[in-house]
Amino acid sequence: MRALLKQRQFGLSKFSKRCTAQVVVAVSQRQERHLHESYIPKGHGGRSSFSGVVATVFGCTGFVGHVVVNHLAAMGSNVMLPFRGTGERGQRLKMMGDLGQCLLREGFSIKQDDDTIRDLIEHSNCVINLIGSRIPVNHYNMDEVNVEWPKRLAQLVAEKGDGTRFIHLTNLNCHQEEGRNVSNILQQNYEAERAICEIYPASTIVRSANMHGFNDHYTHFFVDPRFSRFSYVGAYPVLYDGGHSTVVQPVSVSDAAEGIARVTRHPDAMGHTFEFVGPDRFTLHDMCEYIFSAAREECHPYNTIGPLDRSKAKWHQQIFHKFLEIYFRRLFKPTPFLPRFLDLLLRDNWVNFDYYKQLHLTDRTTGAPGLHELGVEPMVFEDKAFEYFASLHEDFVGRSGEEIPKTGPEMKEPVHGVPRLTT
Repeated sequence: MRALLKQRQFGLSKFSKRCTAQVVVAVSQRQERHLHESYIPKGHGGRSSFSGVVATVFGCTGFVGHVVVNHLAAMGSNVMLPFRGTGERGQRLKMMGDLGQCLLREGFSIKQDDDTIRDLIEHSNCVINLIGSRIPVNHYNMDEVNVEWPKRLAQLVAEKGDGTRFIHLTNLNCHQEEGRNVSNILQQNYEAERAICEIYPASTIVRSANMHGFNDHYTHFFVDPRFSRFSYVGAYPVLYDGGHSTVVQPVSVSDAAEGIARVTRHPDAMGHTFEFVGPDRFTLHDMCEYIFSAAREECHPYNTIGPLDRSKAKWHQQIFHKFLEIYFRRLFKPTPFLPRFLDLLLRDNWVNFDYYKQLHLTDRTTGAPGLHELGVEPMVFEDKAFEYFASLHEDFVGRSGEEIPKTGPEMKEPVHGVPRLTT
């Protein structure tokens, strides 16, 4: 009997040691987490929940940044918002999220030291770069903004080594060699895109077509009163080949921002390239006629300067084109015998020649996934665009909109011939 009890005690002690070892192993395995509990989504969705995304958005006060922050805050993300200037400039952003979800950091500059940038992205699991420039400004040249800053930010994100997502917004046509030869802006975007992928291969590149929205620069550029200065060449607006040879596919800024917000949570988005385009394709000529009719302005897009390829232009079109070159050169060329502050005050550098030629490039995709693969249904151009343009007219307020053209430009078939991926 005593031997039997000893055998049972030995079996129980051996069993308890085995269980204790298993519990220790299980506990040690549970403690090895790849996702910190502060990043675990909480709630039922919406602004008062937490999506698990802690994002730092550079360029949050821009045209695209406002909408991206709104979509991130709407799904319950914690957003760090560095911006230039004082706090009053970012007060509208703070109201987009729930209490404490939008953190403002005023006085930001891309020329700040690396430690300051590290402090901004230290606790973020997603970094979004929306900073870009189409014209050189007083304190920043275009190479610093479009090339050096994205490369530097990608290097700092790669140094974290914790799998932080890095999303960079660029232009759709930067992959075209023809476009890079025409516009230095596209060349800079392409250089930054290649450098980012080499520095941090897990980066996500978002190529977007020209965006339209409230107070956008793309569509309002054609109806800008300053654009009427080109009318001395015999057309208004002045377009290469009258806009007939350019097929565009503009995308709504709300759709593009929603796509960027969904990329932050997509499990397979890291290391991939997305292309955001609208559902409609039409010529630049038809789009300008629609914009001017909605704004109740006269439109005469005659072909006075010839095609974008100057080798095919006629002699009188070459002469008219020279006037345009002189105008754009004057915008950024310093005036002799004038102090710098007075020269900058008198100079109206609202657009440059590279951006003007970039608007005349046909939108072509490479077959990369886009909005449909992210579950976003793109908005039709004429569904909302007529409200933006008609609001420019002083008699639009209080009208029912019966005189506003609801029929959009004539649709065109895709010209690239590359099928879209259905991943």
